[in-house]
Amino acid sequence: MTKPLQVMSGEELMDMDYKPIKFAVREFHPQGLAILAGAPKTGKSFFALWLCLCVAKGEPVWDCETAKGTVLYLCLEDNQSRLQNRTLTITDDAPANLFFCWEAACLGEGLEEQIRKFLSEQKETVLIVIDTLQCIRKQSLDYSYGTDYKDIQSLKKIADEYQLTILLIHHLRKQESKDAFHMISGTTGLQGAADTILVMTENKRGSGSVKLSVLGRDVEPRELKLERDENSIWMKKEDSLEKQKEPADEIVSIVDGCMKKHIFLSGEPSALAELFSNASGKAISHLTLLKRLKKSSAELLRLGYAFHTRRSDGKRIMEISKITWLEGEKGNENRFYRSEERR
Repeated sequence: MTKPLQVMSGEELMDMDYKPIKFAVREFHPQGLAILAGAPKTGKSFFALWLCLCVAKGEPVWDCETAKGTVLYLCLEDNQSRLQNRTLTITDDAPANLFFCWEAACLGEGLEEQIRKFLSEQKETVLIVIDTLQCIRKQSLDYSYGTDYKDIQSLKKIADEYQLTILLIHHLRKQESKDAFHMISGTTGLQGAADTILVMTENKRGSGSVKLSVLGRDVEPRELKLERDENSIWMKKEDSLEKQKEPADEIVSIVDGCMKKHIFLSGEPSALAELFSNASGKAISHLTLLKRLKKSSAELLRLGYAFHTRRSDGKRIMEISKITWLEGEKGNENRFYRSEERR
């Protein structure tokens, strides 16, 4: 018997409360599957190692915060000696929550099970880097769109299930293109399956300067100019997004101001929009309020406020409440009480 379609009404979809997307590196590496592609000897592996070290230590990548946690680096093209030398070039030590691996099974031949076994033992994992994609692919004469898509879809499934970032290091084809993303080796099936794509290109071989192009479902498209310092760390020199960056949504500061006088706000969008308009002296549309609050939910959470919606007599009700964190659980969005629930 054919399994029936699993459907959801538009009303149910709009009323769903989803957790904010987790980032290994905010603005660059959201949860999901990512590809970093570049020509051979461009500096991809040094970049990947530095990224692993930063996330494991909880240190920022450029000016972007990282989610400190366990990191697994499958360095399948290097040996232990070479990796130790690279690590000593970047830093004087590597943390205990950064794990290296030099051998792994291929996709569809046990790799997925190996990763799941590691994740069952290291539950705080936030980032897995696989260097390179070619090392984990089965040898095949069929590199069609469907094959490329299917090959890495299993990794995306793991990334989504465990809410972590899996970064695949990949190569560029020799053929030049004005669009950096068209230079990625393979079919567009790889790009179709990935959530985030980063392409590293050199203007001149061995110059120590690259352009990093970024495109993704949950990140803003941008281009960065990077230069390697004496420790082979890629330093940011220019960022196209900083020139055109939109100011933060004022709704966050407006809510923050109102919540200093309340521990709980509840009402239909029109009622809350009127409250916020009167408090701020700025016109707040009830038609866009829900979208603005959902988009700002992560920032509101960092400020100590929970936002969610519900239905009452067929009407949409939006609720904002102060958070009381359980002892020792600050920063874990799953471990708090909303203040009104404790009254």
